[in-house]
Amino acid sequence: MTNAVILSARDQSLLRLLAHTPATTSLILRVSETFAGEPFNDDRRVRERLQTLAESGLIRAFPATHGVGGPVNWYKLTAEGYRTVHGAEAALPHRSRFEAIPPSRFQHTQVLAEVIVHSLVAAHRDRCTVPFIHGDGEARIDVASHTFYPDCFFQFTLAGMQFNAYFEIDQSTESIDSNAEQSIRTKLLNYEAYQDSLVAWWKGQGEHVPRPYFRAVFLTRSQERAYHILWLAQTCARNADRHVVYAATQDAYLTEPRALQSPLFIDHHGRWQSLVNLHPSSNFHRAPVRLTRPVTPLAMVW
Repeated sequence: MTNAVILSARDQSLLRLLAHTPATTSLILRVSETFAGEPFNDDRRVRERLQTLAESGLIRAFPATHGVGGPVNWYKLTAEGYRTVHGAEAALPHRSRFEAIPPSRFQHTQVLAEVIVHSLVAAHRDRCTVPFIHGDGEARIDVASHTFYPDCFFQFTLAGMQFNAYFEIDQSTESIDSNAEQSIRTKLLNYEAYQDSLVAWWKGQGEHVPRPYFRAVFLTRSQERAYHILWLAQTCARNADRHVVYAATQDAYLTEPRALQSPLFIDHHGRWQSLVNLHPSSNFHRAPVRLTRPVTPLAMVW
């Protein structure tokens, strides 16, 4: 049996965050500056409110060990919490959305949660709005009778312009150049096909609506791996002048306060780019990177 609780605007924001990603107390404290109402002042107040929401049956805590110190609680919505966010008649997702994070997925989930939180905070500080976000397991793309699932999706808007980004959290667990369903090559080809389908749709509208575009953003654990992915993106590109794929390291993205407007990313031409760029025809004052064929065959790079 659950206890009734009056939800504040801040509570609603917190539940919406957990609808997109599991989160820890420290992540919630960090992102609370973007919440409606007042942000949390410290960890203790976050824990107190999470305890109240847990007692009401809207969220649940799952302890997980981070490798140093004792276990840390990760918070997820319950089925009741999910319907509080999405409506009483909403169809529930797979039960795994409400269960503990599997050990095999923990590192990936942790980095993805940090990326989602950091993106929301960076957008808030740069006065970007976030009209749409699809979090862990929510982003789905159907193209050419094939379905694939990016790790997350953000739409940022600034000064009337839209910037769409699909994020791929690359933990070096998948091969780069193979025909496997989860290989980097397959993902690159899927994104190229999806961009082609958007352009075809746009032309079918008579080009009377803004041309749709997106960036597929690969966040890697090493710069070398980022270069390898970009070199392969260059060979997979169906239009050499089109910039579908960006790459950067996870550390570079997560440690940059202005992560959306800073030129942290490299495209498949080796040029530096930002996710939110009000002047896309101008180049950043950073020397391009020369992308060359890797010495090690990509099929053997992990």
